Amino acid sequence: RDFATLLENVMHKMLQAAYGITPDTWSRFCAQGTVSDFRAHARYRMGTFGALDAVNESGEFKRKAITDASKETITAGTKGNIINVSRQMIVNDDMGAFASLLSKLGRAAKLSVEIDVYALLAQNGGLGPTMGDGVVLFNAAHNNISAGAALSAAAIDSDRVQMAQQKDKDSNDFIDLRPAILLVPVGLGGSARIINQSQYDPDTIANKPSMKPNAVVGLFSDVVDTPRLTGTRRYLFADKNVAPTIEVAFLEGQTEPVLETKDGWDVDGAEMKVRYDYAVGAVDFRGAVTNAGV
Repeated sequence: RDFATLLENVMHKMLQAAYGITPDTWSRFCAQGTVSDFRAHARYRMGTFGALDAVNESGEFKRKAITDASKETITAGTKGNIINVSRQMIVNDDMGAFASLLSKLGRAAKLSVEIDVYALLAQNGGLGPTMGDGVVLFNAAHNNISAGAALSAAAIDSDRVQMAQQKDKDSNDFIDLRPAILLVPVGLGGSARIINQSQYDPDTIANKPSMKPNAVVGLFSDVVDTPRLTGTRRYLFADKNVAPTIEVAFLEGQTEPVLETKDGWDVDGAEMKVRYDYAVGAVDFRGAVTNAGV
């Protein structure tokens, strides 16, 4: 077997191992999906019928129309690089530098998704991308912006109420969602966790020993803080498996980067190509609320 083929299996395993241990935050609040090719793929959200109608004395049933679903699209693209590995590098090295190189490639692949998710949120001043209806993801028209207030138990409770008042596509009834994930800038992470875990309202304890119960204790199953967000804006997401807002979709379900190698001709060694096919897109506005904070 040739030089490149002999190395490929080992290199691929090292790359995947590095990818697997690299931390990310997007997977904690984004849904994960699959696309079959590089065309735009639709993501539909069905409406509801509301409540059933009463049947009159003659036993006549009213007909209800089936409304069109709302549609968003998500489109995959490719990211990758080629690097050259000389035969001398392999022969002379104790595999430490080589392993480090593959580790960096694995991390770069995972970092690409992380960066793209936050770049999507950062559009339009932190209000996200423009949706299929021509309105930005977070917008008063979408009923998913709560009144600006500094991070506190009372403010989080107002954010919770804002999300719960969201209605289905046809405005027939309340969806009655509850926030499950709180996403904040890293500077607010400590305060956010204190609020989420305290039995008593931290603000009232600090100002006077009233021992007022915390209305939002344990509201979030996860608090995500990241240096990729700045300022005071926070985002509250419902369970990503119930009401996804942002989706990361991988081509044919391949969630990890692909490594391919071939023999070098001009250079005695091998060429390694790392390829990653995925899409990042906003698929619905109903499962999230944002607050600009103060």
